[in-house]
Amino acid sequence: MQLIDYLKKEGISQAKFARKIKLSPAGVCRIIKGNRFPRPETILAIDFWTQGQVTHDDFYKQAQANKQSDVSQV
Repeated sequence: MQLIDYLKKEGISQAKFARKIKLSPAGVCRIIKGNRFPRPETILAIDFWTQGQVTHDDFYKQAQANKQSDVSQV
């Protein structure tokens, strides 16, 4: 599951979630938009706070999809 989908489903704001994982709200926004790949410790925190609903695999899948999207735009 993508992080944005989890936050919407649970009704949690990006700012509130950012505080939980000790990241800035802007950092969470960049992760959600795919502009930043989270550090390993951030991925672990997200996995913990989402109770395994958003995992490292989800970020790798999203990164791969973004990469393919970038190639098709050329």
